[in-house]
Amino acid sequence: MKKHLLFTLLICLSLIAKSQQYIYLKSGKINTSSTAELNLSLENNYCFLVLKKLPSQIQKDEMKLLGVQFLEYLPEKTYVISLPKNFNPLLIQDFDVLSLFNVTSENKLDPKIQNNVFPDWAFKDNNLSVKILFYKNVDISSLENIFGSLEYSLNSTNDFGKSVSITINSDDLVNFSALNDVWFIEPIDPPSFKENKTARTLIRSNSINTNYSIGRHYNGEGINIMMQDDGLVGPHIDRQGRVDQSFCNGCSSSIGDDHGDHVSGTIMGAGNLDPITKGMADGSFLYVYGSSNNNYYDVPNIYQNNDVIITSKSYSNGCNAGYTSLSKDLDEQINLYTSLIHVFSAGNNGNSDCGYGAGAGWGNVTGGHKQAKNVLCVANLTQISNLAGSSSRGPAADGRIKPDIGAKGTSVNSTLPNNTYDTKTGTSMSCPGVAGATAQLYQAYKELNSGFNPPSALIKCVLLNSADDIGNPGPDFKHGWGELNAFRAVKILEDSHYDSGTVSQSTSNNHDINIPSGTKELKIMVYWHDKEASTSSSIALVNNINIYCESPTGSIINPWVLDPSPNLLSLNADAVRGIDSLNNMEQITISNPISGVYELTVVGLSIPFGPQEYWVSYELQSEEIAITYPIGGEGLVPGDFEMIRWDAPNDTASFMLEYTVDNGIVWNTIATATAVNANYYNWQVPSSITDQARIRISRNNIFDESDANFTIVNVPNLSVNWYCPDSIYVSWDSIYGATGYEVSMLGQKYMDSMTTVLNSGLGTYTALIINPNPLNTNSWFSVCSKVNGQKGRRAIAVNAQSANNSCTAPPIASYLISDSISCSGTITFQDNSYGLPTNWNWDFGDGNVSSLQNPSHTYLNEGTYDVSLNVSNSLGQDSIILTGIININFTSPPITINDTSYINPSSFTLSSLSSSVNWYLDTLGSPAIFSGTPFITPLLFNNTTYFVREYGGPVNIGGPIDNAIGNGNFYNNDRHLYIDNYKQSKIISTDVYAGNSQNITFELRDDNSQVLEDTTIFVQLGLNTLFLNFDMPIMNNLELGISSTGSNLYRNSSGASFPYLIGNIASITGHNSPYAEDSNYHYFFYNLKIQETCLSNYSSVDAIFISPSSTSVKDNLDILIYPNPAKDKVVVKSNDNIENINIYDASGRLCFISSNLNKQCEIDVSFFSKGIYAIQIINSKKSIISKLIIE
Repeated sequence: MKKHLLFTLLICLSLIAKSQQYIYLKSGKINTSSTAELNLSLENNYCFLVLKKLPSQIQKDEMKLLGVQFLEYLPEKTYVISLPKNFNPLLIQDFDVLSLFNVTSENKLDPKIQNNVFPDWAFKDNNLSVKILFYKNVDISSLENIFGSLEYSLNSTNDFGKSVSITINSDDLVNFSALNDVWFIEPIDPPSFKENKTARTLIRSNSINTNYSIGRHYNGEGINIMMQDDGLVGPHIDRQGRVDQSFCNGCSSSIGDDHGDHVSGTIMGAGNLDPITKGMADGSFLYVYGSSNNNYYDVPNIYQNNDVIITSKSYSNGCNAGYTSLSKDLDEQINLYTSLIHVFSAGNNGNSDCGYGAGAGWGNVTGGHKQAKNVLCVANLTQISNLAGSSSRGPAADGRIKPDIGAKGTSVNSTLPNNTYDTKTGTSMSCPGVAGATAQLYQAYKELNSGFNPPSALIKCVLLNSADDIGNPGPDFKHGWGELNAFRAVKILEDSHYDSGTVSQSTSNNHDINIPSGTKELKIMVYWHDKEASTSSSIALVNNINIYCESPTGSIINPWVLDPSPNLLSLNADAVRGIDSLNNMEQITISNPISGVYELTVVGLSIPFGPQEYWVSYELQSEEIAITYPIGGEGLVPGDFEMIRWDAPNDTASFMLEYTVDNGIVWNTIATATAVNANYYNWQVPSSITDQARIRISRNNIFDESDANFTIVNVPNLSVNWYCPDSIYVSWDSIYGATGYEVSMLGQKYMDSMTTVLNSGLGTYTALIINPNPLNTNSWFSVCSKVNGQKGRRAIAVNAQSANNSCTAPPIASYLISDSISCSGTITFQDNSYGLPTNWNWDFGDGNVSSLQNPSHTYLNEGTYDVSLNVSNSLGQDSIILTGIININFTSPPITINDTSYINPSSFTLSSLSSSVNWYLDTLGSPAIFSGTPFITPLLFNNTTYFVREYGGPVNIGGPIDNAIGNGNFYNNDRHLYIDNYKQSKIISTDVYAGNSQNITFELRDDNSQVLEDTTIFVQLGLNTLFLNFDMPIMNNLELGISSTGSNLYRNSSGASFPYLIGNIASITGHNSPYAEDSNYHYFFYNLKIQETCLSNYSSVDAIFISPSSTSVKDNLDILIYPNPAKDKVVVKSNDNIENINIYDASGRLCFISSNLNKQCEIDVSFFSKGIYAIQIINSKKSIISKLIIE
């Protein structure tokens, strides 16, 4: 009953007309009871429509039919509308209209430019730089129609936000505000200013991207991020292969502009140079932009074409600027592009007085864009969760909660230009941490939801609701909703503890949440991306949703609210339960809830623009402890200090911390009675060398251990002895307790493992590595210790440039083969020798040799072969022989059918029961003279023997099975796939998806882009299976593509993961897009079917002349078949008992079978159709096949 009374009260309060109703504008408060003359003589008449109560959607639709255009909403119950010329106001009087009057020029000026008082950044030499905002229904493509004869030049135009920036004489300000199509004028944004291993562990980013096999591996892979900062980022291997700066037009390249370098490393640095400086989302891809706010108007382009869904910016634009036109544009972008989220730094003005009214230390968030409702604004925390003194505080100008969330921004170590690092402090450093962790959560959602990008409203809801409550209980104006906790956030997504719904004016929804016993705390949040507000309004919230929760016992619990009154006591007070009419998120928390069903009610209290979608997330915190660092798989170093971290609910009892180095047999005490609710401890790592270390934390007989073992071992120091085009030689000193070492080299994106060396005692260790890229003249190398196969921390990478001079040395012979087992007989050999040999001598073991560096050889006979290679240069020679390295195993020979003729000369028809055959004159490797069956010989004069080999083999399927691997669209430019082919094979077929019906020429090209085979196929709209039958040679970088542009075939713009192995025959290695960000694209060809071109042993088949008077055919084993041709019966006579007789027709179908016969057999063939048959006679000595003619 309480619940229904409360709901009724909420609705009634919104409907009761006040004695005086006001419109709350930035330019001032308007009393709607005052009357003004209404002028509707223009083509478009802009008015305030003040209502007694908000209309339903049906009522709004009825007014639209009458000519009313709803443009924006203003508190209280007021719309900015456009009415046509000579509109009759009486038409809408029945819609509870309180008043209707024109917008005047006095309503259009931002308070910062009223009364001839102008901000310094916008005013110089009596010239005022302003943004002029137009109504939404105004066409700004031709400004002359609006301004008339324009005496001033425009600085910029924003088509998305319907605004222009212009510098005018300040005396003309009133004239511009009087223009009918102008809605609001504000000063330009203030100039932009930069704002600046424990950061990862503080917000639990590490715990959702672990180093052990069964842990979570959310590293932001497949997520694209836009970073706006101070210019181009300098060279750094931590960004290797994952950055695009082509959009940063005119950006600074000065080494002194290193703010963006640092920010980028926190977002997505891989830790290639130094693993302890790894960023949050080391699998994500970064697009670099400059710091201009105009770059936000490129977001629709890169969102739709490059799948950029997160932006990060750590720049200020003024202090407590309020809800500006940029705020409005960003809120609208997020509503239009449902996966988009903007992340900002809160600012470093924590001690400033920016005019909020409470003095220094409050209301000093830097920039209107950060006060947008749908964005994330980030506070600066230390590594132990304290708020930095410089971190800007809320509220927003209208009293809303800002900042939204906190992350480490103090003493953050990250990338600088030229492969260096340094520490910086500020919210500039906390903002990228949140952007990177958000990318991790985006990836988690995609993997849990079939590759679809998440709604950003859901992700923001989960981030805020799962944040650790720090500072004052509940939300506050310093930390927002708390400290980001990626571990708790991802569990909400994994457990599907979220829901969504929509509400309209005065409607409500219920959501049931079942609470198990033993729950320590229940946290519920409702969040919605609110409709963009009017920049004229002094209150930004448009659609006002209220929530409350009813417990199983009937108690009503309201959400937490703050008092934004501009005084110190109110702003620093704890949150209380109440009704929130300012924020677009509301949270209810319940400590020690009883078990049962809790009913959440979501009320559409005031929804002027509906219906409004919202998201619900809930978190159930139990008594459990969850260790988040070290969680398992890490490599720790003896003597280092490490910050142990864990999650646990608040309690009065202290924690006990222990560690083990023997997988839990013995536990050693780290500390007892650690600080209550601290959830961290600074631990000095012991000197024990082990791969079986874990942490255990306990309290109240509840404990948790690291999820997996971690390693404790020292770090080796690496030296690069030489770096040559063919090989690299590195060395390092042994490490006590290590059982082995792993050497790594910088690859396309990360440090790739190159070789492993076992530890055999103290001393210096070396490794000789084949250079995987001889053309690369600059690379990086590292090494780590291993203990029983588990890795320790990798050493800081060492840079080395290729020494092309002095690389010549006596060669060391080595080679690779395409495949040691072959059913085709063709093997490709690749020289892999060290020391730059100049001469090669191969012996293939079958009597054939070659002096090519990388020869291909065809074996004619089955068997096992030894292959040797001798290499030499001017300094010496070396040889290698590999015994039994080649195994040629042909398939069984095909069954063939002889032919006879009574006429000499004659042409013969020879056939095989298999149609996939080649015909040869000999067995000495001569080329085939015919393919298929039957084979009609030329005119012969003598008995002649031909030879037949069957071809074909197993069919392997590879590549994406269909186009459901990710997002994509139809594409017209020329793109092709690269295929490495290891065996003689044939592309049988592939699938494509066509956007329209047309002829397309498909091509197979070699590694020099020369066409090997092509075919033109008419494709239909939709899915097509193409039967290509392209023969593929053994070669790397074959190209499978189209002949020209305009194909309009489907390509995936996400989801591809190269290489795609096709059995052991071939591999799709990538595509020819020149853009690094396209690495996870896949072009055109799906479900490839490739058949290995195996060959059989030879079968012989004879063309035989016989005398016309002959009545039988006699085999060399004295087997007689007569009469032949036959009509009714055939006699088969042999010197030995006949075991089987089989007769086949011309198609290979078995027509007759008989077994266990005597030396002579009579066969009734009267029921056979006329034609040519094959008769097979099998006795103890041999099987023969002869032609049988039935007349």
